[in-house]
Amino acid sequence: MVNKIYERGSLQNVEDGFTFCFKNTMTPLKISGMREIKISVDDVAYPTENIQLILDDQVLTFSSESLSKPVAFSKNSRLHINLAGNPLPDGKHVIKISFITKEYGGVSLKVSDAVGACEKVTFLQRIKNRSSQKRVQSRFKEIIEGGTLGGVPLDPDFSRVEKALRLEEPDRVPLFEAEIEIPVQEWFLGRDINNAEDEIEFYIKAGYDFIPIVPPFFTPRLMRTASGDERTWIKESEGIIKTVEDVRKFPWPNPDEVDFSSFHDIAKILPPKMKIVGLLSPAAIFGNTSQSMGLVNFSYALYDNVEVVDTLFEIIGTSYLKIAKRLATMPKLGAVLMSDDLAHAGGCLVSPKVYRKYVFPWYRQIGEVFEKARVPFIFHSDGRLWDVLDDLVGCGIKGIHPIEPQAMDIVEVKRRYGNKLCIFGNVDLDYTLTRGSVDEVIGVVKQKIKDLGPGGGYVLSASNSIPEYVKPENFKAMVEATKKHGKYPINL
Repeated sequence: MVNKIYERGSLQNVEDGFTFCFKNTMTPLKISGMREIKISVDDVAYPTENIQLILDDQVLTFSSESLSKPVAFSKNSRLHINLAGNPLPDGKHVIKISFITKEYGGVSLKVSDAVGACEKVTFLQRIKNRSSQKRVQSRFKEIIEGGTLGGVPLDPDFSRVEKALRLEEPDRVPLFEAEIEIPVQEWFLGRDINNAEDEIEFYIKAGYDFIPIVPPFFTPRLMRTASGDERTWIKESEGIIKTVEDVRKFPWPNPDEVDFSSFHDIAKILPPKMKIVGLLSPAAIFGNTSQSMGLVNFSYALYDNVEVVDTLFEIIGTSYLKIAKRLATMPKLGAVLMSDDLAHAGGCLVSPKVYRKYVFPWYRQIGEVFEKARVPFIFHSDGRLWDVLDDLVGCGIKGIHPIEPQAMDIVEVKRRYGNKLCIFGNVDLDYTLTRGSVDEVIGVVKQKIKDLGPGGGYVLSASNSIPEYVKPENFKAMVEATKKHGKYPINL
């Protein structure tokens, strides 16, 4: 996504330094409180006073280390970044940018570009060239035919995920992750990830049968940040939306303008048996509604400000239904994962009655869209979901991810719902992948496969995603062990 908005070839030297540019080709954005901007080129950091941001013709100024006013990034607007300093030598350079905003928390971008005589063409331009497509496809074919993982030949094939979703036994237990942070991917490959071609190569070599893609859709939320740290989290006690007037004033993105070009671009170069998993995330109907107000304020509003709740659900639900209808038509779409946290470790975040009134009717409509398109519908939520699992099945959901270990016993979920839902999960992030040893990871993977694999309907994944603080050697151990020990019939 980052490589789609960066203008390849914009990196060039100027009189007092150098400049590069981003163009918003995706969807309108509004941000406020941008602060702690950090830019490095080839790992050389530049002080804030050397950075100048120009949005179209507007110079963005900072006050008390943050943007003094909210800034709207309209579609097709250009953000030029000027850095004062020595000119860059001819050749390839890696640019890293990070900053924090109130709405989206910490944002980190990394792109590569070249100065001088190097060829400056976008990844999109390259893959639109037929000979380049053939080159990329030939390269992927060589990687697959010559590669192994855990001693097993590479053979990306989404049909094994499809069989698991049909509650059948494929040739081996499939792997699944909705998000794997770039630092982990780079460690695994042993080099930088600079474009979509690199990322596809990672998913092939790491044993996945698909690549995940998210259609970008942004809604309002406020984030907490630790001083000097890019890690952020959502504020439960405060939100951008308080009144119906706030809802009407917010510049909601148009779901008909959400950028789906990545799906078409990636589909052209994927290996023949790989597919795309479309992501309706990081939050969907409930998450975007409650987070826009803050969960505490949302909970009060269910009783004393119902109009704003009704209005928010109508806007967000309608938007996601429109996005789902467009998503269902994308090429090489194998499945859709919708992420919408409904629970914590102790139970649902709000009464299931609230979900049944406001949320599940939208889920059912979205489920009908994917059912009609014959695209499996997978659902992600953390927490204890016992009270709503039957509702989720009734919405047309075929798989449940990731069964948080601290909230639900995945073996019990398989026992009770294994004839209705494909079970995804749940190698623990709290200890196993983050603090455990390689041997412990292998032991957990083997136990999951032994307990959950027989009979099919099981896909192995982490208990949420693969963040950058996962030990990369533990991630590698997980995918290798799954390949090595997950062959059917299970014999562990």
